[in-house]
Amino acid sequence: MEDPVQRHPTRGEQLDILATLIADTAGRGQTVLEFGCGIGYVAHLILEKRPDLNIVGVDRKGDALQQAEDMLPAERFTAIEGDLEAIGDIPIPERAYGAIFTALTFHDLPDPAKQAVIGAAAALLAPGGVFMLYDRLRLDEPSLFPLQQSIWSRIERVHGRGMRTADTFEAYQTDLGTDNRPARLADYLEWFPAAGLAPQVLHLHGNVALIGGAKA
Repeated sequence: MEDPVQRHPTRGEQLDILATLIADTAGRGQTVLEFGCGIGYVAHLILEKRPDLNIVGVDRKGDALQQAEDMLPAERFTAIEGDLEAIGDIPIPERAYGAIFTALTFHDLPDPAKQAVIGAAAALLAPGGVFMLYDRLRLDEPSLFPLQQSIWSRIERVHGRGMRTADTFEAYQTDLGTDNRPARLADYLEWFPAAGLAPQVLHLHGNVALIGGAKA
């Protein structure tokens, strides 16, 4: 299966890191839950490394879930249709989830929904389980924006294609628009503990972060 989104030059490495973390730490035959699974690309990466795992994938798009079901082994993947903005209405199977993750989905959600999904993840996790969130971070310090521009320029030089660009901090904010709503790192470091998850930044490249939250 090919990555359906190939514009992001460091995405492949970070998704492999996410899949590796789950593959290296999940118990044998354990069930993993994904919020915003799309066509099942990340689930595919995980099952390539750990074909014994079971994955429950949630997405609001029925056509994407159908593609995931067509591409992934039926005995290892369960598709659940539902909108994360109404997380309480999604019929998520009650299982002992050792790991829950989401990849490049949260920036589409308003902040109250982000918090609700984090809370739901914490409630669904087994003791000792981990919630992993991979998504863009909102830049919020204008004085440091030139440094971020330099990082973006280096990424484009090294990888041959850019991550994002903007001439000014104001242009960056405007470019985000109303539907692209990444949260700040400070927000996640507040929301995770509020849900009972101990947070840590596991990987960061540019302004795209992989954040882990452990349930006590």
